Amino acid sequence: MGVLSNSIKPNFLGLLKCLNSINWFIVFFSLINLSVCIYEDQIGKFDWRQTYVGRIKFSQFDTVSTAKKIIVATEENVLAALHLKTGQVVWRHVFESASTGNIQLLHVTEKVVTVSGSNPYLVRGWDSATGVLLWEWSLTLQNEDHVDFSEWWVQNNMLVHMVPVFGSHIEVTMYNLFTGQNKGSSAKLPAPWCNDGCILSAPYYTCVSGEPGSKLLLSLDVTSDAVLLISKPLSDYTALTMSDGSLSPLDGNSVIPGFTVDDRKIVVIKNNQFELLKTGVADPSASVTVIDSASGPLVLQAWSDNGFSVSAHVVSSGAEVKELRWSSRAARVPEPELSAALCSRSARELLACRILVTAADDSSHLLQQDGRVLWSREEALANVVAVEFVELPVSDLDAAIESEFDQKEGSIWAAFSRRLHTQFQQLQTLIQTIQKGEVLQEDTTSPLVRDYFGLHKIIVLVTDVGKIFGMDNLSGALLWQYYEPNLDSEGAVLFTRRSARHPPHDAYLTIVGKHEETGNGLIISLNPITGALIGERLLHLDTQLLQVALLHKHDNEKLHALILLDKDENVQILPGSAAPLVENMFIYVAERNTATVQGYAIIYDGKSVVAQKTWVTHLGGGPGAGHRIVSTARRGRGERVHSPGRVLPDRSVLYKYINPNLVLFVTEGPDALHKDVVVATCLDAASGAVVAAQAHRRARALPLAVHTEHYVAYLYYNDKHRRTEIATMELYEGKQRWLGAGAAFSSLEAWRAPSVWRHAYVLPASPSAAATTTTERSLTDKHVLLALTSGAVVEVPWLYLEARRWGAEGEAPSAAPDVPLPHDAALNYNRTVARARRIHTAPSGLESTSLVLVTGLGNCTTLHNYTTTTAPWPARAAYTPRPPAWSPPASCSSPD
Repeated sequence: MGVLSNSIKPNFLGLLKCLNSINWFIVFFSLINLSVCIYEDQIGKFDWRQTYVGRIKFSQFDTVSTAKKIIVATEENVLAALHLKTGQVVWRHVFESASTGNIQLLHVTEKVVTVSGSNPYLVRGWDSATGVLLWEWSLTLQNEDHVDFSEWWVQNNMLVHMVPVFGSHIEVTMYNLFTGQNKGSSAKLPAPWCNDGCILSAPYYTCVSGEPGSKLLLSLDVTSDAVLLISKPLSDYTALTMSDGSLSPLDGNSVIPGFTVDDRKIVVIKNNQFELLKTGVADPSASVTVIDSASGPLVLQAWSDNGFSVSAHVVSSGAEVKELRWSSRAARVPEPELSAALCSRSARELLACRILVTAADDSSHLLQQDGRVLWSREEALANVVAVEFVELPVSDLDAAIESEFDQKEGSIWAAFSRRLHTQFQQLQTLIQTIQKGEVLQEDTTSPLVRDYFGLHKIIVLVTDVGKIFGMDNLSGALLWQYYEPNLDSEGAVLFTRRSARHPPHDAYLTIVGKHEETGNGLIISLNPITGALIGERLLHLDTQLLQVALLHKHDNEKLHALILLDKDENVQILPGSAAPLVENMFIYVAERNTATVQGYAIIYDGKSVVAQKTWVTHLGGGPGAGHRIVSTARRGRGERVHSPGRVLPDRSVLYKYINPNLVLFVTEGPDALHKDVVVATCLDAASGAVVAAQAHRRARALPLAVHTEHYVAYLYYNDKHRRTEIATMELYEGKQRWLGAGAAFSSLEAWRAPSVWRHAYVLPASPSAAATTTTERSLTDKHVLLALTSGAVVEVPWLYLEARRWGAEGEAPSAAPDVPLPHDAALNYNRTVARARRIHTAPSGLESTSLVLVTGLGNCTTLHNYTTTTAPWPARAAYTPRPPAWSPPASCSSPD
């Protein structure tokens, strides 16, 4: 026994040591996050997300950190770090909205320093590698008269703040960058020559002053202890007969203070003296900066003239640097602006440069010295104003099969011959594929054809800057893009005038907006699959538009015509051959500021189409009440209603009031007793009749409202209880149906008013967007989707918002007036959406599935695409607010 114990003991101790090593091994790997878990019912519902930062306002290369980055501050009040090699967002901070988060200064050295706000200002320091906040202090100016002209920069670890008082003096104050301690009292430098045409090229403040013919170029170093004014005649640098004396500062963090005169000459300031460079401005639209290199400072220019060109010259001699000279006619960079540039010498003594260019279409491109584009970012997608989901065409094989079965006429032998012809074509395709040597393998890219369940679509997006994109909804990849600089996209609307279901005719989509300068109508017609212009192509109208409608009937080519109502109440129809198809058409025009709604009947008199004004309604208490329209909502085009009634507990049926012409208007106006009052009005847009209305005292309306089937919902802020509330109204005909089954609803023959159920609920969150679910046949229950300011997108079953459940016959009221928002109701689980402003949905071929796109406006935008299941609890779907305010009924359309 003792011998056995001695032989086992060493092995047992070795086993313990081995297990101890394994335990440490397990603990080590448990500290590494190997997976990100989500709820089981959310698996596969979050398809993709794209993060944007907005148009770049300031940018600098971070050359201190180990991982090279570009630190950017944008016009959307976003501070972010972009990876130098890929352009992906490394870290990002979304500042406050509006002027409170406006970034005034970006300074990058070992740390990143920002100045944001508008009196008070916030000065923050950030770690460039991680984006962690290091310090923060605030600054409030006592005199707010001239804060709009404030200038900021950093010099010798001091934050310099300058405020010019035109025609009088310049106030300069310096603060410790880290603590905010004031260096002393503000210095007031006399400057009676300063005006609103002056520019800052830190630390010099430069102006053109004097009488025509004897103008002077003046500049002052505002941080110098000795006041030394640089003064030279403007005629030394430009011809006065051809000059208006306009100055423009150099772009892209110029290493030498300087400016351009009349976009022709380049002047720098050295040793308190003006120096006219031998290099002139290459093009009046060129962006000019001075960058540092191993061989000395270089003048770098970029411009677009039938392409994109870049050139560089030595500052001292004016000699051209051939390594930085290239031109490309294929590149499309409209109105380029040099945001930042970094040059160095490689091991082979070759010049290596990285140039960040921002274009007028809000795109950003990182270029190499040979003109190669390293990466591009389409920041226009940070401001999406209109969206349309477009069906894809079927494959050639499916189209041949459909055409085969569509031909009903003919004998059985003709059908048999068509079948043989189709089979022969398929065999030919297979043989050609084999002869070309193509390997039959799974393709990683999804072909642009319709899938069996209708989940694959193209998303057409119109952005605020006038750039139009075609996007694959499965991957988020950009398929095509089209930029129209003259498009004023405010209030732009999209119409799918022909889907891809009618081969050989292509899909047809039209964008209606305004001209940027004249305000007249601007129409863009294109193929949403390829992005090519078709039909009217780019059409400039000679008049302003009041309203645009889509004709409900199509012509022989399956194309729906556009009906245009201009400001003179004249009607145009595109194409003109569709005029005889106009019948029983009604549209309305709503004036946002006066809350006035006007209705028109569109009539074809045998020769032309005319508009007759049929009714006028003043919402919110009549004309002069001071109300304005905050939001509108209407049923979606082509929305179906599956069930005409609702079965009650006593087995009776309560029939829904289904009015396709019903529009919800939410107005807000002053009240002598209750400060502000919110009025929600359900208006029949065909007859002008007010169907239902509800007023809320001491409240402020939010631009969030939804309308589907027989109920509406809208949100407002209750000033009395200081909380956000959601109010609902449900409309019913009663227990007896007004019309027979299948009979068409007529607004002009309605003589009974529906019964209206109303109620309001407390929403324990701050929403930024709201909508209802969308499915193919509306078989599933409707739900409301809310995008919250916290970044979550949650869905609420309509059961929780029903007005009837409060005291309805045979139904028990809810225990609490609060709307429950459980965490498992979030569509995006832990992937928050910053500043979500709009959610757009489209039905798929599956009744249980809805396609959802979430876009944001403001500080940042993230694009999400879900394929969500409308099962028992939270039905996954989406909301669809319309870009401006107008959302007309089925027989109307959204105005311009």
